[in-house]
Amino acid sequence: MFGRRKAKRDTADALYQGISRKSDPSKGTPAEMISKAKEVLGSTKAVAQRLGVSERTVQRWAAGDSKPRFGNARKLKNFVRNDPQMRRAQLSNLRQARIRNQGSRVKARGEMGVTAAGKKYRRTREIETELSPDAMNEIMERWLQGDDAGALDALNEALGNEYVGGFELADALEGLEFLR
Repeated sequence: MFGRRKAKRDTADALYQGISRKSDPSKGTPAEMISKAKEVLGSTKAVAQRLGVSERTVQRWAAGDSKPRFGNARKLKNFVRNDPQMRRAQLSNLRQARIRNQGSRVKARGEMGVTAAGKKYRRTREIETELSPDAMNEIMERWLQGDDAGALDALNEALGNEYVGGFELADALEGLEFLR
């Protein structure tokens, strides 16, 4: 996954792809996002109810007859990315059980480092370390609830405990993988 010159991604995006092993569904077209939401919720009506719009509006977006306005586009993106039911659908039961029971080996590349005596020692690094089942459970629970900031805090805490104290990821990574 790690090439020499990969574009940096938002750390939350890297976390999403690292845990789910799937691309972020909110990066798709409105039709693609609605299709994914319909797979999970079962109907256009359920999607419309979750978004607070009419069923006909969702049908128009899905068919490409119209595009959601800014506020509704933001609601749709936020829903398919952060809704706990959508997140659970992105993660296979087998992968979830394996990570929760065995922990995971995490591999990260990008800006990261330690903070000591009020000074940040960050540079581009590639690290690989084992995270315990307890640490992975905390990360997974927060991620599955749609709390990216909490999941990243839990990941930084786990890296600080299991890699080196005070260690933290920066705001942009080239890659993040959970290898189990």
